[in-house]
Amino acid sequence: MKGIDQDSAKKFHDGDFEALRNVIERYQGSVFGIGLKLLGSVDDAKDFSQDVFLHAYEKRDRYDPERPFEPWFFKLAMNLGRQKLRNRREIPGSDNMPVEVIEETACKGVLEGERKERVRHALTTLKPIYRECLALRFEADLKLHEIAEVLGISPETVKTRLRRGLMAFKESYTKAGDYSELQKC
Repeated sequence: MKGIDQDSAKKFHDGDFEALRNVIERYQGSVFGIGLKLLGSVDDAKDFSQDVFLHAYEKRDRYDPERPFEPWFFKLAMNLGRQKLRNRREIPGSDNMPVEVIEETACKGVLEGERKERVRHALTTLKPIYRECLALRFEADLKLHEIAEVLGISPETVKTRLRRGLMAFKESYTKAGDYSELQKC
């Protein structure tokens, strides 16, 4: 899915509610996914999403409509996410993260639920700098140079953080335990 066009970005900057609606429709899934990965719970991700769109609309005068919209928007979202993490001072990922499982068999549901829990747990063990890069790449579907602009770092640093984040994720995921007995279902 492509970002909003420059005309819509200019209208957003000028306070047009239809343009705001377009921004919300286009980015709500990405923002929610970033919130979920950064903050670790569905409720926190929902609150984060609302806060991002409200904050973006309030700060729209700081957006330069001659520049691309996405880097400005996701930088604003990441800064808000970092602020929420600092204010919380706890490791994200609480027990209230629901695992939605709609499966054909109970065994398949258990396996899928276990996999989702391992993924969630592995993500919450990563350093925030790695989680940020992974969320922007895989949730917001930003390219390396866009992530670099959002985070204010070089594309080489983005590559390094993505590589290290994926390696740390893999290590954490495999350490989460051996569930081979569940494979016998």
